[in-house]
Amino acid sequence: MFRPVLYRYGAALLAACWLSVLPLHAFKTKMVVDNPTDYELPHQPYVVPLEQLSGLAPEEQGQLAVYVEGRQVSSQMDDLDRDGRPDELVFEVSLKPHERKTVVIKTVRPGRRRHFPALVYADLIYKPDKQSRLYVQEMSTCEDTLYNWMHHHGMAFESELMGYRVYFDRKQTVDLYGKRVPRLELKESGWYPTDEQLARGFGDDILRVSGSVGLGSVKPWNGQKALHLTSVGRRTQRILSQGNVRTVCEIEVNDWQTEGKRVDMRVRYILYAHHRDCVVEIRASHDLDSLVTGVQKVNQGREGLLRQQGLVGCWGTDWPVNDTVKYAKETVGLGVACYDKDVVRNVEDRQNNLLLLRYKAGSVLRFYITCVSMKEQGNPIDSADKFFAYLRRWRQMVTADAY
Repeated sequence: MFRPVLYRYGAALLAACWLSVLPLHAFKTKMVVDNPTDYELPHQPYVVPLEQLSGLAPEEQGQLAVYVEGRQVSSQMDDLDRDGRPDELVFEVSLKPHERKTVVIKTVRPGRRRHFPALVYADLIYKPDKQSRLYVQEMSTCEDTLYNWMHHHGMAFESELMGYRVYFDRKQTVDLYGKRVPRLELKESGWYPTDEQLARGFGDDILRVSGSVGLGSVKPWNGQKALHLTSVGRRTQRILSQGNVRTVCEIEVNDWQTEGKRVDMRVRYILYAHHRDCVVEIRASHDLDSLVTGVQKVNQGREGLLRQQGLVGCWGTDWPVNDTVKYAKETVGLGVACYDKDVVRNVEDRQNNLLLLRYKAGSVLRFYITCVSMKEQGNPIDSADKFFAYLRRWRQMVTADAY
C-alpha cells in the first residue's frame, strides 16, 4: 500500500507516481489501485491529503477532478480542521477480484468538473419552540438539556443503506434507522416517518438503545460496566462535512474528568456513499486506558453473540420503540471491528458486548461499525450464523492494512 500519498479504507492496495507539473499551472498525478483479494471490493473510499499533492496551487483546489480509467467520478474536498482551506480529497473506486485500475487526479477548466448527486445526508436541528426548526452545523452546551431541544435528539446522518443518530447528552449513544429500500430518507422523514411515508415503504428506527452502548458508542469502563460520560465541562456536536461522497460528523467533550485527568476528546463518525458501515475515529488530549466500544445485547443476547479478538457482534429481535401497537419487533445484526493493537481484551456487562481499548495521546484510534436489518428487502443475511460469517469477512476487509 502506498501510504505517504493516500490512505484507504478496506483491502485494496495502491501505488502512485508523480507526473510532471504541466504548463500554465495545470496539475496532474496518477495512481494505480489494486485489489489483491479473491473477493469484490465495491465502492472503496480513498482519501488524499491535499498537502501531499506537491505543485497544487491553493487557487486550483476547486478545479480538481478525479478520473478512473478515463472516466470522471464523484469526488469531494473537505475542510476537516476548519481553517477555511480544504485538506482532503475523497473518492470511491470499485474493484473486482485481483483487478487494477488507474486513477488520475488533475485540474480541469471551469465547467468541466461534473456535478454528481449527493448520496449521503446529515443534519443537526435545533428546536427553539414547537413550530421552529433551525438547521445548524454545530451546537454546544455546558449541560445535558440540549437533548430535548434537538430534533431526533442529536445529529443524524445516512447513506442510502443505513441511518444513524448520536444522542446529545451524557449517553452519547449511537442509534439506528433501517431502510426497506436503498434511498435517502431523513431529510423527508426526520427520523420519525408518518403513516403515509411508512405506507410508501420508508424505513424507521430499528433499535431501542435505552442505556446501552447501542452500536459503536464510546464510553468509559469502570471495571464492571460501561458508564455514561458524566463530569463534562462542555459537549459539542458538529457536522464537519456532507457532500456527494461522504459525511463526517463529530462529537466533542471538553474538560471531561476521567481516570484522574481532565480530558478533551473528539469522536468522529464517517459514513461513505454506498456503505452501511461507518469509520469511527477517536482523538484525545491524554492517554486513556478505560474506553470501551461495542454492541448492545439485543434481547439480552439470547439469539447470538460473537466475541473474538478485535471483533464483537450481536444478532437479535426486539421492540425498537416503546410503542408496541404501531411498530413491530425488529431483527438486527450489530458489529464492531477494531485493530488488534488497540484492544486490551473483550469485556461485557449485562447490557453490552464490548471491547476494552487503549488510547495513546496524539494518535488516532480508528475502528469500524456495521449493521444489517431484516427490514431490508432482499437482504440475504437472515440468521446469526450468516451475519457472524459476514462480520468476520468484513473485519478482514476493513483492517487489512494493519493500521
